[in-house]
Amino acid sequence: MTLSDRQIERYSRQIIVPGFGGAAQERLLASRLAIIGNSRDIEPALSYFAGAGVGCLTLVGLGAAAEERLARIRDLNPDVTLAHAASVPAGIDMLIAFVGDAESLSALEAAAGRTHSGAIIVVRLDSPARIAIIPADAGCPRCVGAALLDPLQARAEHAEVVAMVAAVEALKLLAGVTDAAVAALIEFAGPAASTRPLPVNGVVAEARACGCRSAAQEAAAPR
Repeated sequence: MTLSDRQIERYSRQIIVPGFGGAAQERLLASRLAIIGNSRDIEPALSYFAGAGVGCLTLVGLGAAAEERLARIRDLNPDVTLAHAASVPAGIDMLIAFVGDAESLSALEAAAGRTHSGAIIVVRLDSPARIAIIPADAGCPRCVGAALLDPLQARAEHAEVVAMVAAVEALKLLAGVTDAAVAALIEFAGPAASTRPLPVNGVVAEARACGCRSAAQEAAAPR
C-alpha cells in the first residue's frame, strides 16, 4: 500500500526515525496482530499498537465486558481494525501473548503448536519476568526452553514495564526494522534486562521448526 498525505502527516514522527521510513509504516498498516491477555495487561500495549498504525488487531478470547472496556481503542485511529476471535486466527503476521493470569496462560496453551505461521512473542508477567521472541516458523511456546507454559508465580514488580518493552519489540518486527532469525529470550532482573538465544527443541538455529508446530501444519495440509 502507498501512504496517503493524511497518513504521512499522522505518522510523521515514526517515519522520520532513522531506519524506519515510509516503507516500514506501510508494512505496519498492512500487518495483522493477534493479542492474548486480560484487559488490564493488554490495554496500554493495545493503545500503542493502534496509535502506531498496526492495521488489524484481533483480541483473542476476551469476554464481552472486556470488549466494551476496550471499545474506545477503535476511536484512536481510523486506519486500524479492531476484531475479536475465540481462538487465534490463521493468516496472522504475529501472535503476542501477555501472560499475567490463569486465563491468558490457558489461551496461550491452546494456541501453542497451531498452524498459524506468524512470529510469536510471549510475555511472562510473573517472576522472573521474561519475553520470548520466536520468529515465524521457528518454534512454538511449547518447544522453546524458557518455561513459557509453566504455572504462574507471583506477579513481577515491573510487569507494566516488561509489557511495554514487548510491545516495542513487536512493533519493530512487524515494521521490518529488525530481524529475528533466531529465537531470543529477554530476561529481567527488576527493570534491567539481558538477552540470550533461545533453543528450539534444544538447538539454537535459524528457522528450526518445532515438532508440534510442524505436525500441526502437516495435519492441516490438504490431501
